[in-house]
Amino acid sequence: MKKIVIALALIGTIMACTEEVTFEVAKNYFFKNNQEIPSNPKITDSLQFANLFGMATVMGENGKPTPIDFNSQFAVAVVLPVTDMSTEILPQTVVMQNDTLRYTYEVKVGDKQSFSIQPLSIIILDKKYESTPLVMNQK
Repeated sequence: MKKIVIALALIGTIMACTEEVTFEVAKNYFFKNNQEIPSNPKITDSLQFANLFGMATVMGENGKPTPIDFNSQFAVAVVLPVTDMSTEILPQTVVMQNDTLRYTYEVKVGDKQSFSIQPLSIIILDKKYESTPLVMNQK
């Protein structure tokens, strides 16, 4: 019984140190062909962002790229190498755990295609987390 109480207390302590962080998925951007995949996934200013990504505006109500206000937000980008496989990057969670942001995402690879793509996913976070260390977790 004593071991169960200690285990529950330990789990409670771990859970208390974890806070879910709200994020928004940025839509309708592409990674520019002439750029190297960034070694740091954090994009903290509009010039850096514009050098790496282009806008992919399409017709319809939701056709405009998601606006990012770098005065109050920053972006985290997952960019994969060019592939001819159907590939999706699906953001799962961002949590603050022990003064570290932990971003978990899933990569789903499907069928071979007759064309190549460069899989990309961008999420937008509040600027207050910008200086917090970031750990990327692929599911």
